[in-house]
Amino acid sequence: MAKLVEGRALTPEDFPIEEFIVDSENLHIAHEQCGGDFIWSATAYWGIPWLEVFLGCPIYANHSSGSIYSEPPESFDSESYDIRFDPDNPWVKLMDIMFKELAVKSAGRWPIATTRMRGLTDLLSALYGGTEFVMAMLTAPHDVHRIADMLVKFWVEAAKFQLERIPSFYGGIGSFYYYAWAPKKTVWYQEDAVTLLSPDLYSEFIEERIRTIVNSLDGTIMHQHSTGFVPTESYLKMNFHALELHIDEGGPSAEELSEKYHSILSTKPLIIWGDIPEKDMDWIFSNLPPEGLSVITIVKNCNEAKEIWHKYQRGK
Repeated sequence: MAKLVEGRALTPEDFPIEEFIVDSENLHIAHEQCGGDFIWSATAYWGIPWLEVFLGCPIYANHSSGSIYSEPPESFDSESYDIRFDPDNPWVKLMDIMFKELAVKSAGRWPIATTRMRGLTDLLSALYGGTEFVMAMLTAPHDVHRIADMLVKFWVEAAKFQLERIPSFYGGIGSFYYYAWAPKKTVWYQEDAVTLLSPDLYSEFIEERIRTIVNSLDGTIMHQHSTGFVPTESYLKMNFHALELHIDEGGPSAEELSEKYHSILSTKPLIIWGDIPEKDMDWIFSNLPPEGLSVITIVKNCNEAKEIWHKYQRGK
């Protein structure tokens, strides 16, 4: 990240494959040294906003935040903009190379997963602008429906492109961010910008399109934050393999999320992920059943990981 140039749009040539593969191997080694139940999963460099750049959004490095962000395409016009997944796009070719090189390097030692897959509201936000897409739903709904329909097809094709390049790992694949074995052809899904919508706008523009995406694939895991409008009850009626409900800094505690946790666990596996405070960990392991539950917390080092493991390991 530190080597990326600020102040200009990044290109595929800014991401050297050899350095990326070496870094992936090092991350695998570091993860294994910390122990635990989870399996490190490699993927095409998750720092790149892949779907946005496939859509024509220019991307930029920000060293102060340690991230890469996108801007709306200068040519975006909601009345005429054409969206399609193009395998000849230079960014798509970069992703293709990354997956192929990861498969060679792993040699079956660790699984590979699809990368971060931002959902329909996230991509509408990327194309229109941070909150401008919400206003467009109110002022130009026909155009938003047209763009959203194209995004559904684009999203599914981008997911299948990745799945075709991921080798089987003990009958399944990896799971991005969660570092867990997942059933074959499982895709990460997120709708972070859905928090900006009202229930009515979600119902009109997004809900059925998510269902179409999920039904077009063999398996998906939905990533959710816990603040703002989060349509968990809607997701529970879809064919997701599992739902994740993030513990956000400054957001509801695990105890305050109890009702949602139990609602999810009554029908689907639940993943709790984040920089989870100790008091929340204590509550989770004292109040939630272990069946169908995965808890993944961020740690600073292996010593912290081992302390957590010994404290909460069942039967110890």
